[in-house]
Amino acid sequence: MPGSTVLRLPLVACLALPCLANARPGPSARSCDPAVIDSVITNSPLCAGDHINLAVVATGDILGYSWEGPGTGTFFTFEPQYSFSFQILGEYTIIVYGQCGNDTATVTMTAQGAGAGVSDTVHLCDDSPPLDLSTCLGTHAPGGFWTINGSPHGNVYDPGADEPGDYMYTVPFPVTCPGAAQNATITVQETRVGPNATWTLCATDSAFNMMLALEANVDTGGTWYRMQFLSLFPHTATYTPAVDSSGIFRYELNGCSATVQVTEWPAFAWFADADSDGLGDPLAELMACTQPPGFVADSTDLCPALIGTVGSPCDDGNALTFDDQITDSCTCAGDLHTGISSPDESTQPVSAWPNPFAGGELHVQCGWAGEATVRLFDAVGQLVWSAQTVLQGEAITVQPAVSLAPGVYLLSISAEGLMGTVQLMVQ
Repeated sequence: MPGSTVLRLPLVACLALPCLANARPGPSARSCDPAVIDSVITNSPLCAGDHINLAVVATGDILGYSWEGPGTGTFFTFEPQYSFSFQILGEYTIIVYGQCGNDTATVTMTAQGAGAGVSDTVHLCDDSPPLDLSTCLGTHAPGGFWTINGSPHGNVYDPGADEPGDYMYTVPFPVTCPGAAQNATITVQETRVGPNATWTLCATDSAFNMMLALEANVDTGGTWYRMQFLSLFPHTATYTPAVDSSGIFRYELNGCSATVQVTEWPAFAWFADADSDGLGDPLAELMACTQPPGFVADSTDLCPALIGTVGSPCDDGNALTFDDQITDSCTCAGDLHTGISSPDESTQPVSAWPNPFAGGELHVQCGWAGEATVRLFDAVGQLVWSAQTVLQGEAITVQPAVSLAPGVYLLSISAEGLMGTVQLMVQ
């Protein structure tokens, strides 16, 4: 208070004062009166903006005064008054120190006449911790109740559970402070940015709006940044795979923020495998991060319509051919037996008579011995007749049991891995 003298002493010094005050005078010392508190003067109940002002009326041989409230610490003065420059409601203790004894008084500072406090608007993020709405009222009388849209509500607003709106506080005590009211409203405005999110995409995907990675009810109108180390760089809400790369992007609005961690997977070349042979068509390429249905990583199929590729074995459907393979023109073809010649024809010739042959018995001569097979092919390589026989180095006689059309035929004898042929004219 004006004109008061405040002396802050160490706790040891303050504790020493009662010891001095309680000291008993000797026989030659004059008598003294202990300190006695007659009354305590306060400015309770407090109004908005008030300091806590305390004063005491005491008698006796007084040395000084100490003042202490809830959590305020202890202050010592030589004057009988003290003013706290803040408002902390609760019990305050005043000690008057005397040479021959101390006296103590306790007073309670309230704000019951201050009404409901001051209406205000608070901005919260949807991930903010719960808020005690009473702290937003300023000086107010405790013991009131809260409502939202006429329904009872506690004094705590939880962004994860409550809805934004007007929360009204009402006090049951008479209002004595100038300008105070029975009701005060705390308007809660909440910015929704949602929790942090992740997003995965392929390098071949189209550009996308990162707002879609956040929750559906996120408030729009904020600003996007790309986070790099400890710095933020402005960025649009659009992530473009052809331009951007994996990283963390931050959305900010009204002091609230959420991040989206984008992971971009690389794309690989895949090739169509229409015939499901495990070989891909090099001319049918598709870039994708994962294997698409009907595509393989191989690109060596030069004949996409055939199972296999050039040089792969196949079956041309002709029993008279051998060594069937896919050709450079992507067709399946094999060699005809007419293309086979005797490996030792120069030393062991095969001959047949009568030649031209008109039907009936046919004599065949070769120098081999052992079991043999005699076959007769027409001009296009089709087998028309065959028979098993035994060679003994001499001519054998066979009689084809078919009706042969006039033309050129091929007579083949094979025995023990050897083969010999001779052309036969049929009349």
